[in-house]
Amino acid sequence: MQSQIASGKVNYMAETYAVVLGFFLVTAYEMYQDMQVTVKTEAMSVRALDQVVRSLPDSVRKDLTMHLEAYVHTVVEEEWPLLTFGDWSPQAQAHLDAVFLAVGEIAVSGVEYQASALQAEQLARHIMLNRADRIAAGPGDILGGKLSYVLLVATLIAFAMPWFLFTPYLEVHIILGTLLVVVFISLIVMSAKLMYPFAGELTIPPELFHDYLTQIAGRRGG
Repeated sequence: MQSQIASGKVNYMAETYAVVLGFFLVTAYEMYQDMQVTVKTEAMSVRALDQVVRSLPDSVRKDLTMHLEAYVHTVVEEEWPLLTFGDWSPQAQAHLDAVFLAVGEIAVSGVEYQASALQAEQLARHIMLNRADRIAAGPGDILGGKLSYVLLVATLIAFAMPWFLFTPYLEVHIILGTLLVVVFISLIVMSAKLMYPFAGELTIPPELFHDYLTQIAGRRGG
């Protein structure tokens, strides 16, 4: 009777932990999707700002376009690889600061450009905010500690569960325990990959930023 109660308790604990682990995986997937949207929004804001700039006088357009292109180029070539380690590029920040300074020059170019100046400022802020979110998505010690704790608990539960299944065969305990460990570890590894959107097999590529640079090069060639 006591063994049956103990078995029920372990099964209940395992089911509860499975639900928590499933929630962990779903949350990681949602975070990954949110970061995809963040990257896309930043790239689209760059394109929109470029469109606004093209309607401005040459004196303002030249500097702003130069700094915007330099920012995107630095993001692709320098900052994106650094995101793997949770780092960022000071050079990209310098180019973005120069973009804001160039945007400020629009307002003093003439009254007829006030609307463009306001729109450009809003788009530049969108770029800044989305970049901040992108940088913040890098790996950190806190997340690594949580994943280690979840992995340890999952392994203990996976090994403990088969011993409450009443069978005289040791091989059954070993096989079931191994299978459960593999399942739990697979779920945790997948969650970790999703929570690190700029590292590993599931890294988010800077394709939209590449497209912008290709567009700029084609415009010059035309």
